[in-house]
Amino acid sequence: MLAVPRVADHRALPAQHRILTNVGGRGGGQAALPQDVFPNTETLLHRQSFATGHRGKWHLGEVGEFDCYEQLGYGDIPGLNYSKFLAERLPAGKFADHPSPGKYLGRPVEMISVVEEGFHKFHALPNNGVAYISIIGRSLIPPELLPETRITDQIVALLEKHASQNFMLTASWSPPHDLWVIPEPYYGLVDREKIALTGTADVPPWDRGPSWKLGQIMGPQGLREYAAIYYGMVKYIDDQVGRILQKLDELGLADNTLVIFTSDHGDMVGAHGCIGKSLQGFYDDLVRIPLLVRLPGRIKPGTVIDAPVSQIDVMPTILEYAGQPVPEGLHGRSLRPLLDGAPVAWRDHAFCQRADAARMLRADRYKYCFSPKSKLVALYDLQDNPHEDRNLADDPGHAETVKMMHRRLLEVMRADGDPLADRIPDAPPE
Repeated sequence: MLAVPRVADHRALPAQHRILTNVGGRGGGQAALPQDVFPNTETLLHRQSFATGHRGKWHLGEVGEFDCYEQLGYGDIPGLNYSKFLAERLPAGKFADHPSPGKYLGRPVEMISVVEEGFHKFHALPNNGVAYISIIGRSLIPPELLPETRITDQIVALLEKHASQNFMLTASWSPPHDLWVIPEPYYGLVDREKIALTGTADVPPWDRGPSWKLGQIMGPQGLREYAAIYYGMVKYIDDQVGRILQKLDELGLADNTLVIFTSDHGDMVGAHGCIGKSLQGFYDDLVRIPLLVRLPGRIKPGTVIDAPVSQIDVMPTILEYAGQPVPEGLHGRSLRPLLDGAPVAWRDHAFCQRADAARMLRADRYKYCFSPKSKLVALYDLQDNPHEDRNLADDPGHAETVKMMHRRLLEVMRADGDPLADRIPDAPPE
């Protein structure tokens, strides 16, 4: 009999486990959770003799803190440093006389005139700690030399190495993400004039941060250039996923491998005149992230789940499909019954939190956001206003709905043991 690992009750959400920002390595940033107190999915599987590996972006501290990972580096493999790799194949000195003010991995980014002008204006803003996000354009690093291609190479190699074992491998690519740069043929895939910019740019005060400011500086032409590049980055990552799926087919592993594709956050992609993710609100553009699951023969292709699921459900889902016990005390639930089409009672809401500052509850029709810190109070009718243009929090006609959603938010927070609930009034402000 396998022992069921136990974690402290209510440790699955950030408000409880206290990982509220990216974890720094080598003493920087906040400390990671000790894996013996709150083991991650890979640690649990590694201890059951699964081969485990992570390649790519990492925000959880030093890899040495986790016994499930033998090595970690963005684009690196043992004996191969990505910076050295790129320097050998595309020396920075080759571009010494290039006039572009924007750089990605030390190589020029060619920006259209509107974007380059916006780049200089954005850099001139006082106290601008994210000026770098205004580098938007065509990279001169070819796709075969990009770090994400190297990450895919490594995952493919790990699949070949562990084809005869149980394994859990994670490919963590950065795009689509700032910096919004991509080389050809991806840069020119999308006709800028056909891109529709949704949502009003008249955003509430709490959302007038760097993403909105940069969007206002860039204007419609710059926003469409950025959005087209974003879509090109999506296609590039689609191609990397395709390489991994093809390798699974070649190795005869596809029918017995659970593949999950998801993201840590979304992106405004020009909605509400914004660039990136640096907003305080909870627009669907940011919090409704991709989640695709594939297991041929057991998950019917084209299945769409309407139930509100969450990132907290990923860990128990992986463990159940892997035939492993799920730790007690988790907030999340396995998605397997939903994927199997089995009748199952499920939560009727989605819940999001931003550090110790703000909370969101999304029900079938309404989304409610509240923050005692930034005075954020928002109600959106997602049925009548899917782009979240109209905040109904101060609309007398929706006063009862605001009160109802506020009560529901507090109920969810208290049930989850959220400490912020003690700082939120029982009723919304009048």
